[in-house]
Amino acid sequence: MLDNDLLEQLVTFADLGTVSATAKKLLVSQPSITRGLQKLEEELGVKLFDRQANKLSLTKTGTLAVQEARSLLQAQADFIKNLQAFDQKQNKIKITSVAPGPLLLLSERYSQPNQLSLPEEEDF
Repeated sequence: MLDNDLLEQLVTFADLGTVSATAKKLLVSQPSITRGLQKLEEELGVKLFDRQANKLSLTKTGTLAVQEARSLLQAQADFIKNLQAFDQKQNKIKITSVAPGPLLLLSERYSQPNQLSLPEEEDF
């Protein structure tokens, strides 16, 4: 199973173009990025980079890997967002009223997310 950190390193490298900029953005050391990119190549069993003296560039396979990594990372983010939204909908209470006053008061009071306190009786 691929490590999301390695995919994030690959995408960040593609965006920034250098190992040093990638390391700086991800707040890790340059050798850590280099080892991570090498590990990703080993796990995938393909050559993602052309290595020259003090220069690292993506191969055509590497460019495709970046596109696929972006898709995977976005799919994971969407997965989490959708689950959280679904869960949040499951935990909501629906209140209806014929008179607009209580609904206005409740919607004003509970428009802040994660507000758990109930209104005092005198607030109504």
